[in-house]
Amino acid sequence: MTQRSLAVLIVLNAVLLAAIALTFGPVEKANAQLGGGSYLMIAGNTANASQQVIYVMDTRNGRVAGFTVNSANNRVEIIGGREIADDLDGGGGGGDR
Repeated sequence: MTQRSLAVLIVLNAVLLAAIALTFGPVEKANAQLGGGSYLMIAGNTANASQQVIYVMDTRNGRVAGFTVNSANNRVEIIGGREIADDLDGGGGGGDR
């Protein structure tokens, strides 16, 4: 792994953490979750070769956030978030953010 690849991965992780904090609440709440949170990340390709999608789920709270990563312009954008726990409880579509 080159130094540039390592630097890009570190920056991407910092951006993802910031996006999760902005999506799901104040920074104090996000910091409290760092010690006890349990996260799952799934990445995949899209029809656009220069764009990938990443889903990050907080398995303790049933929240999921989606992000697109565009390698053509080096941008990470939030697609949206959802309360999966509401869906599992039969709440339907009320969990969009």
